[in-house]
Amino acid sequence: MVHRTRQDIGLNSFSLSGIPGPVRRAGEFCVRRLMKLGQNRILTIVILLAVVTSSCVTSSGSPLSFRLVFPATVDVGELWLVENVNCFTCGNGEKDLGRAMGVRDIKLPAARWFVSLRMPKDASHLLPYLKNPSLIKIGDLQLQGSDVRDDDLRHIAEIDLRSINLSKTKITGAGLKYLRPNRKWTFVDLTDCDALDPEHLTHFRGWRRSTIRLTSHKWGDDKYNEMEMKLLDRAKQIICEGQPEEVCGTQIR
Repeated sequence: MVHRTRQDIGLNSFSLSGIPGPVRRAGEFCVRRLMKLGQNRILTIVILLAVVTSSCVTSSGSPLSFRLVFPATVDVGELWLVENVNCFTCGNGEKDLGRAMGVRDIKLPAARWFVSLRMPKDASHLLPYLKNPSLIKIGDLQLQGSDVRDDDLRHIAEIDLRSINLSKTKITGAGLKYLRPNRKWTFVDLTDCDALDPEHLTHFRGWRRSTIRLTSHKWGDDKYNEMEMKLLDRAKQIICEGQPEEVCGTQIR
């Protein structure tokens, strides 16, 4: 019987210390068994790579399968899966999941996908239903043109939103304090909010990796009108305090 040491099979260059407990223990057990059985170095490395890969999936902090619990007898809107759209993935996928009612078991196709809830125009009386703890997994909330008011936003304070569309609502901005930044990116649409007080935009000061849209998207040779320019300039002063966008960390559009 040939007894191999840790050095003989090249394990000195590997460390399992950063891997979560259960996965690390399983990996250490496999390594000990392989050492006792005298398996070759390549097989040992393959096992270690499998353990590390498993760790990456386990510790990503963004599980692809989860459960959302909506009221059983109240329809709070349309439920969709949406692929994150950015310059890296250029995603544009969507999948209709039907109505947001009852218990829904969700499986994301990949980590770049998220759940979108598209609420009706009379959303104000439905927002209290979103306080169920399971609904923190909703990534996008569409409230454009709805009757939502500032105080209604307190019901979504715990949701880890990637984006929220509040365009064409009557909010003043006082309720923006209930929003929090997402660690990946946060998009807030405040286009055509005629009652918006720019002073409430101070809530976004210090946010990183975010976009605050205050004006409609411009194409080609489209230009901002005078009122839009004043609003954008004021917002940049309030949010970025005169700093350039790349320093401020927030895009203001």
